[in-house]
Amino acid sequence: MKIRWKLLILLSAISLIPMTLGVALHRAWMRGLGRHLAGDVRQVLTAGAQNHLRVLVDGYRRAMVRDKAALEFALRVQADGVEARLRGPPARSPRIIFARDIDAGTAVPDGMQTTDLHTEAGPDGRRRPMRVSYRDQVYYLAPGADEGAVAGDLARLSAMPQTYRLVHGMRPDLLLWQYTSLSSGLHTSYPAHGGYPPEYDPRKRQWYADAWDAGGLVWTHVVDVTTREAILTVSMPVRGADGSPAGVTAMDVPITEVFRELRLPEAWAAEATALLVAPGTPGTDAAGQLWILARDSGGGIRQGWEMPPRPQALQSEAPSRLAALKACAEAGQCSVLTMPYRGREAFWAHGASEGGQPFPVVIVPCDRIVARAEEAENYVLAKTAEGLKITGVILLAVVAAVAAVAFLASRAVTRPVARLAEAAEKLSGGDYASRVDIRTRDEFQQLARAFNEMGPKLAERERMKRSLALAMEVQQNLLPREPPRVVGFDVAGGSVYCDETGGDYYDFIDLVDLGGGKLGIAVGDVSGHGIEAALLMASARGVLRSHAGLLGTDLAKLFAAMNRHLTRDSGDERFMTLFYAVLDAEARTLRWTSAGHDPALWLRRSTGEIEELPNTGMALGVLEEADFAQAGPVRIDPGDTVLIGTDGIWETRNPAGEFFGKQRLRDLVAALTDRCAEEIRQAVVDAVAAFRQVRPQEDDVTLVVIRGL
Repeated sequence: MKIRWKLLILLSAISLIPMTLGVALHRAWMRGLGRHLAGDVRQVLTAGAQNHLRVLVDGYRRAMVRDKAALEFALRVQADGVEARLRGPPARSPRIIFARDIDAGTAVPDGMQTTDLHTEAGPDGRRRPMRVSYRDQVYYLAPGADEGAVAGDLARLSAMPQTYRLVHGMRPDLLLWQYTSLSSGLHTSYPAHGGYPPEYDPRKRQWYADAWDAGGLVWTHVVDVTTREAILTVSMPVRGADGSPAGVTAMDVPITEVFRELRLPEAWAAEATALLVAPGTPGTDAAGQLWILARDSGGGIRQGWEMPPRPQALQSEAPSRLAALKACAEAGQCSVLTMPYRGREAFWAHGASEGGQPFPVVIVPCDRIVARAEEAENYVLAKTAEGLKITGVILLAVVAAVAAVAFLASRAVTRPVARLAEAAEKLSGGDYASRVDIRTRDEFQQLARAFNEMGPKLAERERMKRSLALAMEVQQNLLPREPPRVVGFDVAGGSVYCDETGGDYYDFIDLVDLGGGKLGIAVGDVSGHGIEAALLMASARGVLRSHAGLLGTDLAKLFAAMNRHLTRDSGDERFMTLFYAVLDAEARTLRWTSAGHDPALWLRRSTGEIEELPNTGMALGVLEEADFAQAGPVRIDPGDTVLIGTDGIWETRNPAGEFFGKQRLRDLVAALTDRCAEEIRQAVVDAVAAFRQVRPQEDDVTLVVIRGL
């Protein structure tokens, strides 16, 4: 049996029974507490919520009366301004901006800006700010209207922005739009904006028809054609110079602003339902019911309102209580009733309806209000504290018993642990023969077995580490210790291995037997990494150095000889790419052969362009009878730079998986034309490391730089 099961059985047997008893007693006390609080707390909270809602809707009623009187007075001032201008002469040089011009972008009013009131529905259905101008009004002609026939009235009404601004200043927090529509089809609106539908005819709107038919001031609830929001419109007819009806002037108030005085506690607002309702018109099928004009679109009060797509009656599972609410509202009173709403008992707070006007209804679930039982919570906490005291005493006793048993049983656990610690200390000191003998038939015995197997493995790893260090030292000694000195040229080279040993190779071979200051330059890359690649690299170096002086500048024969040796030595799993060039210092020329190696880059100072010294054959060690061609010579002028590198440069990746790439290398070299060879080589190595960031190096990086002086 495993040790964790032994301890689990032991501790459970001691602690489970008293803990279960303590929890059972605690739960019994909590149930009694809940029964005690249920009745009294509900009564207190219900009375408080009803009183709060009653004060809320009564305050809203007072604010509505105030705002209604202010808006009706402002509309009469606006109507007087319209009639005065219709009776007067046309204005001189009026500023005329049509809504179609704003939509087309051919005319933009001064001072266009966004406001908190003006929003429109975007293509995705979301509300977005709408640009308006409080300096100008905008003109619109209804379908069929003749612009020439209304030219006189158009000029007369061009002075209306002054009146519109005066009226807007009376209640800027409430007014959405102010506008005047004449029976001729001419329509002006303030502030200036676009967005009218092509088929829009203000003379067919409900607010126009109601005011025209009534011959006086009326209130109408509609959906705004521009913002597509639910609004209340107050309108009244205006008369022309001869005293006959000439049209209707009106103002729009957003439903959201109608409800601005309704401020519910945040804990209620999330589940509250706000409605704007109105009694049905007497003498119609709608009489006797309350009809929903607008509702909140979700998220609580003041988060956006929408009108039902078709008439919708307000309903409840208690029709008699709903009828009492209607009667109370029509009597000009505010109250709070309790009745079901969508299957939940709720408080219905309503405003007053004067003369059949719309009024608000706010519905808050009762359980949402009762949930805020601070007094009950405090009482529960007090009782819980009493229960916790008793539970604490029980727990102390359990802990003491468990501690005593654990102390007695600890020897069975600590003894094998101590043995393991002693053996681990010896192992960390280099004693790989250290062993531990534990026979407990549990995890400790498994751990001891694993520990005993660790010593020989660590010893083998230490031997391998020393061998790798020696191999790295040997390989580093095979590489040039310092760059060669060549008259007229600056040469530098270096390798950065990703493992202790690597397959990259570079070399400088002084071809003294050929005369004329000739230098052999080699850069190679053996497939793979580690010891195998390093051994093949060393073999290739020996073959190259032994044949380079004998075969001279016949690079094709030199590569054929190397290929035969490497094909026999590497088998089928390894190959090597090699770029070998002979630099003639006196003639300032470079000839080369490339066995599958990436082209060297030649930056020509005279043109500023970078050319490639291309590959001339396949990789070494692949096919014994392969042919290799010699390329060049090319002339290396002062200021020219030649870079011979391995793919570890351009195939380096950053944490995002992007390659360093040859183009980044080209751009870097082009910016370093005035540097010496070693500075160019080091700059490339540093740039590759910076590009790699925290990503580990995955391939060897080797680079030789030749610069003409």
